[in-house]
Amino acid sequence: MTNRINRFNMKKILFGAIAVLGIASISSCDKCGDKGACTNDSLSVAYGNYVGTVVNSEITQYGGVENLDKDAFLKGFQTICASNADNKNMLMGMQVGMQLMNELNQLKENGIEIDRDVVINNFKKAFKVDSVNSVEVAKATTEFRRLMTEAQEAAQEAEAKKKAEAPDATANVEAGNKAVEALKAENSAAKTTDSGLTYVIETEGTAPTPDANATVVVNYSGKHLNGEVFDSTDGRGPATFNLQGVVPGFREGLMLLGKGGKATLYIPGELAYGVNGQPQAGIGPNEMLVFDVELLDINPAK
Repeated sequence: MTNRINRFNMKKILFGAIAVLGIASISSCDKCGDKGACTNDSLSVAYGNYVGTVVNSEITQYGGVENLDKDAFLKGFQTICASNADNKNMLMGMQVGMQLMNELNQLKENGIEIDRDVVINNFKKAFKVDSVNSVEVAKATTEFRRLMTEAQEAAQEAEAKKKAEAPDATANVEAGNKAVEALKAENSAAKTTDSGLTYVIETEGTAPTPDANATVVVNYSGKHLNGEVFDSTDGRGPATFNLQGVVPGFREGLMLLGKGGKATLYIPGELAYGVNGQPQAGIGPNEMLVFDVELLDINPAK
């Protein structure tokens, strides 16, 4: 079960609970003051009990209750409800603050740390300025987007590095390197390109070879290093696709062949599915893949 409630589900929870307002508006009153305002004690009890029950049920249904700190939840709930409901400016500020906190928490989950105190202080400075023109807004927006892009790229690089150094990823790289060494020791026809693709050409085929944007018709069989097949055109007929839609190593290998060419490609993880692998196909992080390919046609007539 997830350890948090996403915004979409929280909206469902809130809208479901708030729907009771329509019922409350037609209820009778127990006590009425001089100004006509009524206080219905029984309705107040029922209202609090109803909303609390619904929210608790919805949180459980949509996930998140397992690690939910109910005391912290109630603290936030009381902060809003105990404030002056007539002070729309305060409530507006609370709404902006909640949205900002959601965004800061999401950034943290994505590996981007933001100093909340610094954000708050600079928000205050910018917000209290008497007037802001479009040039200042554009300047602030451009600077924020530039720095955010840099932060996202740094976070992605750090995450990729972390995944690449994980035991299963390093083991796959080592296994791939050993497989290539053994192949070259027993087969002098095995070659390795500058990018790291190792290949053995059985039949070169007839010129010309496809370019990087070509549409090709191919028979292939994709295997793990242990020989287990994870994908193949056997039994379903040749595949037709544009070379821009396949992993780099597969594209580079097919560009070495002419029409009718056959080869075996040893594609290292960095030229295949990288540090993320392809779990649904049983392909691990940085795993080397072996493809037996036959290029049947290049840019076939429609």
